[in-house]
Amino acid sequence: MKAMIRKIIFLLLLASTPLYSEDFGIKKLDVEVCRMLVEAGEILSMSELMRLVSTLSEGKIIETQLLQKGSVYIYEMEIAAKDGMVSMLYVDARDGQVVDPAILNSRQEG
Repeated sequence: MKAMIRKIIFLLLLASTPLYSEDFGIKKLDVEVCRMLVEAGEILSMSELMRLVSTLSEGKIIETQLLQKGSVYIYEMEIAAKDGMVSMLYVDARDGQVVDPAILNSRQEG
């Protein structure tokens, strides 16, 4: 019964107005949707993401947002390097590959 309720809530969240939307159809997904996608095996978990970032950079994750454009899920991460420089890193949430942020700005759906 609990699983059925979660699925219904998940579907309602997907059908609801996005929290973040521009002309390009980008949605900022909340923590609950992120958790459900991780449980469903659709995207990497935060711990997997942190391990991945540690291999790519010596910096620390300051903030992470899960974005969706069509069927594409992208983690947008703000990373603080040891020298204090802050940069953005965009990672495909399904496979952990670093992606060009232009993928979010293209008019083509993923």
